[in-house]
Amino acid sequence: SPCVLAIMVAKRTAIVSTKFGNPGVLYLNTSILLEVCGWFVFSCVLMSFIEHQVHSQLMHKQSFLSRRRASFRRNFEAHAITHHKHYLKIFADEPVAPGEDKEIRLNVHKAPIKSAPVAILLAFVSWKASLIFVLTVMLHHWLWNQIHLEMHKPVKRSFSEWPIYKFLARYHYLHHKHPDKNFNVVFPLADYVFGTHAKASDQEVGLMQ
Repeated sequence: SPCVLAIMVAKRTAIVSTKFGNPGVLYLNTSILLEVCGWFVFSCVLMSFIEHQVHSQLMHKQSFLSRRRASFRRNFEAHAITHHKHYLKIFADEPVAPGEDKEIRLNVHKAPIKSAPVAILLAFVSWKASLIFVLTVMLHHWLWNQIHLEMHKPVKRSFSEWPIYKFLARYHYLHHKHPDKNFNVVFPLADYVFGTHAKASDQEVGLMQ
């Protein structure tokens, strides 16, 4: 992530600065590190709200756009009808051939284009913020593909036993049981803010074990 990259650069610069006795460079580097991390956290929070609104308003509802634009209508039908109909009774099934994954994936290559409107606005504030937001959207799409595939097409990926993945998998399982809840997939924050967080019943808790 941008924050991890900034930390690596900061450590390298700190070593060089200490060796050559240049505290000014170390101070500048720390300032940049904090700025990058701050914008990365901001981008993750913003992406949580964007993810929530796109998922709830465009992928689960026939909106103004889906009624007038074929591309938006295809997205709505692919997710709300194809994906949710297939995984209504079952949450996970056997891996299938590429292209037959029932609309699980997002296109990482299109992420910069999708992020452009917000990135342009952020560029008026900071070019770093704009760049970090674009990278965060790309990271979001990549993470979505990895965890969403493991949820519905489990192949025991390296992260499948991580507590954070198990939390997200259970969280998304409830979305398929309650399609009007738990719209966040990667960054589950906005659901709590908008009150769309689902509470599992005793039966659902048992099924999620």
